[in-house]
Amino acid sequence: MTVTLSTSKRQRLARWLLWIALAVHVPVGVVAAVTSQRPHADVDNYYDIGTRPGRPYRDFAVEFPLGTAQAFRVLAPMAGTRQHFGVSLVIINVLADLAIVAALYWGWGIEAAACWAVITAPILDLFFLRTDLWSTAIVTIALAAWDRHRPSWAAVGFVAGAAFKLWPLTFLPLLIVPSRPRIRVAPVVTAAAAGMAVLGLWLWVAGPPGLYQVLTFRGAHGWEVESTVGGVWMMFDRSSSRLEQGAWRVGTMNSPISVSLFALGTVIAMWMTWRGARTGHLGAGWAGGISALLALSALLSPQFACWFAPAAGVALAEGDTRLAIMTAAAVFLTNLEFKSFVPLLRGDPGALALVLMRNLLLVLLAIDAARLLARAPLTPPAASDHLTA
Repeated sequence: MTVTLSTSKRQRLARWLLWIALAVHVPVGVVAAVTSQRPHADVDNYYDIGTRPGRPYRDFAVEFPLGTAQAFRVLAPMAGTRQHFGVSLVIINVLADLAIVAALYWGWGIEAAACWAVITAPILDLFFLRTDLWSTAIVTIALAAWDRHRPSWAAVGFVAGAAFKLWPLTFLPLLIVPSRPRIRVAPVVTAAAAGMAVLGLWLWVAGPPGLYQVLTFRGAHGWEVESTVGGVWMMFDRSSSRLEQGAWRVGTMNSPISVSLFALGTVIAMWMTWRGARTGHLGAGWAGGISALLALSALLSPQFACWFAPAAGVALAEGDTRLAIMTAAAVFLTNLEFKSFVPLLRGDPGALALVLMRNLLLVLLAIDAARLLARAPLTPPAASDHLTA
């Protein structure tokens, strides 16, 4: 016998789960704030970028887009000390976490917000000490704005998110999805103007070498050990593993391969997000597109799970329960492999199996989402005349 909860009971359960999960987020944030004051490779790197003499990109290499690099350059002097900088970073990430919860609630309801809060609770200790929550919060707000028929707000959000991480560029095709029987011009013009402004400022500050540094992870020539190729390589040969440009890598590859894979993953992700928007499966397009992008990347750091975690809540709200579960499982496996990273470097079979399972799940998630999106019928554009630009 199948037991089905009524809508009111589901929402009441989701509300309880949301508050319980957020009650877990609070102590995780406190622990992260304490941890941030101790030596930490990533936080130390952020502070170094923020305080090093000279111009980023030109006088020293930076692997982050302009928005993130400039945020470090502003935040570090304001904080004054490395310890205060770490605490400030965690506070900003806690605010970004809450912004994601609020955006999911605004766009897709209490169940979507609770889904994010629950599935990220075990891995927040990682997210709070990195910067990926920034772009994720901006993208989630932008997608909620798009879903609420505010495409110009979304246009600004996608460009702003790309100033911090490049992956939000995959959502730009949503701006040409017709909200009426025709495509609206204002959001496209807004995105173009904002994009030209950001790109122009970046080229002025960094020049073309700055773009190259970001696209190639400061010119790295190895596969990150948690990436799809790197995980397989680790299974057969660990002799070439080394710390390169801030990440443990194995094997060899050249910069054109890295850039080409990013371009291919971006095209696939753009199609999935566009198709998801046209068929009423935005969560599936988000989860599948970013999974494909990450599966093809030469760098697959565990904090990148932050990019697709909100999609689980969106997919759940849209009725794509299987994809929501697969997305949540990918976040869970990422947490397990992150906490088994040192054994992975030693070649522990269990740790390696976790990486391979997570990567296989990302591939299956991308394929399953693509099949759903390809077969789903297009939804008719809204004919309402009161939509806000």
